[in-house]
Amino acid sequence: MSQLWQDGLMVDLLLPAFPPHIVLIPGFMCDANLWQALLPALRPYAEIHYGNLNQGDSIDQMAEHIIARLPGPSLIIGFSLGGYVARRIAFTAPEFVAGLALLNTSARASTPEELLRNQQQIRMVQHYPYKGQTRSALRRALDPDHQDNEVLLAQLQAMSLTLGKDIFLRQLALHRADGHAELAHIHCPAIMVANRKDQMRQPDEAEKLAAGLSRGELRIIEQGGHMSPLEQPAELAAILFAWMQKYWTMPIATTSTHR
Repeated sequence: MSQLWQDGLMVDLLLPAFPPHIVLIPGFMCDANLWQALLPALRPYAEIHYGNLNQGDSIDQMAEHIIARLPGPSLIIGFSLGGYVARRIAFTAPEFVAGLALLNTSARASTPEELLRNQQQIRMVQHYPYKGQTRSALRRALDPDHQDNEVLLAQLQAMSLTLGKDIFLRQLALHRADGHAELAHIHCPAIMVANRKDQMRQPDEAEKLAAGLSRGELRIIEQGGHMSPLEQPAELAAILFAWMQKYWTMPIATTSTHR
């Protein structure tokens, strides 16, 4: 229940029930392990489902793969590359999206420099054994204060190795189209979360994203780099829960299943 002042009186507003499903969509070379530290904060309120980016050669195809498996109206949480996919789902299948949380992501297109760099990396990986991502790439994903955190680096590399060479090449070859024109057509509650020390996605990208959505909000975490679900799970969970309480009546916490 929420409240507002009307004609000098405090009026109670009945909020809709929280959606029964939360769908988590990871980022580049990440899998369900990305979300493990966040699960205790989410699992009591809805059934957890994991989207993946292992199928499809485009953002659209990845979105279609997940849409076909959505259990019903859901809160969609997309991280980084998963944010592009989550946004596309909200645009093409709004009936399935009760709310949208976009973490460390953007709506801007891939730059020519990024596409060229990716193609160079693809050619290199095609000719040499795949051993996961380079240490320098993994370190760049972290807050400068965490770049030598061997636990975090090992978590990132383990996901890369689990997903393997074929998925690495497929995801690296993706072209991210500019999505700002679509934002005005997404009408569900939405929140963007950025990290001040993110070296891969800048806060102004999240600001532009939030400004383009009719019900978009922005929160910035001062600490942590790109990998907010791993680096700052407690603060991220608090931000998400406060936002969820604004738009939905939260159920009594229970132990939910996950898929």
